[in-house]
Amino acid sequence: MQAIQTFDLTKRYGKRAAKSVLAVDRVSFVVEQGQVFGFLGPNGSGKTTTIGMLVGTIKPTGGSFNLFGASGPEGLMAARSRVGATLETPNFYPYMSGRDNLRVAAGVKGVGRPRIEECLELVGLSDRAKHRFKTYSLGMKQRLALAATMLNDPELIILDEPANGLDPQGIREIREIIGILAERGKTIFLSSHLLAEVERTCSHVAIIRKGRIVTSGAVAEVVGEGSAVLLRAEDTDALAGAMEAYPGASSVRRTDEGVIAALESSDLGSVTRYLAGQGVYLSHLAPYRQSLEEVFIDITSGAVDSMTEIAS
Repeated sequence: MQAIQTFDLTKRYGKRAAKSVLAVDRVSFVVEQGQVFGFLGPNGSGKTTTIGMLVGTIKPTGGSFNLFGASGPEGLMAARSRVGATLETPNFYPYMSGRDNLRVAAGVKGVGRPRIEECLELVGLSDRAKHRFKTYSLGMKQRLALAATMLNDPELIILDEPANGLDPQGIREIREIIGILAERGKTIFLSSHLLAEVERTCSHVAIIRKGRIVTSGAVAEVVGEGSAVLLRAEDTDALAGAMEAYPGASSVRRTDEGVIAALESSDLGSVTRYLAGQGVYLSHLAPYRQSLEEVFIDITSGAVDSMTEIAS
């Protein structure tokens, strides 16, 4: 069953066409129950606006979406009782303890004290539960926000930049919590700019650029899109220049290892023939597995606008 399904979801700010801003442009994707789904894109690409529409803080101007198969105002209101969301900035009372802040949130959600203690234990804050929120580190504040999100034991958890601004230890703590939640069968939809973490944590991703989805699917599929090769030649400058002019290269960059090129085709024979025609003879040619970060940069830099969407 789908936890989230969007159909040409659109948000335009401003009523006058000449001055309006199209923040989200006919976005369609599917998140199946049990997936850890990364929603990626540069700043201003429409990630937070999309999340706002899903949680009900922003009204769409076009398209529609389902949560657990439910749609329409009444259906979505009922479905959102099965959803927990943590936005980028946690909203807690600074002079109250972590536990007391959760008591306030639990009172709103109709949750008892045993669940508060379970959530504090889940995020590793039991030993700091009596301390005031203002004394917490940024990582502890983010973990308390996750605890508050989990109070009503939601089936779908939406996280907007859950590790933003954290040090490596804090990032690791958030990663471990997400792993625990995934093991418990929770569906997780998270927006993040920490691409290495997304690659380690998520099962599926979608990349949005200028309000439109440019690719989506299992992480392994997205990373494996197209072909990439590592090339070496005696004259690296000539090799890089020739590959930058090669019509079948979507991106070219130099590294300490040589020249890495993302190709639109896996026909390596065409590459070698082209280079030989340019007077460049290879000493090394081998497949190269790109990271999610490298794929993301290729796509969002505009070099691969023609990439087709993979079915989730």
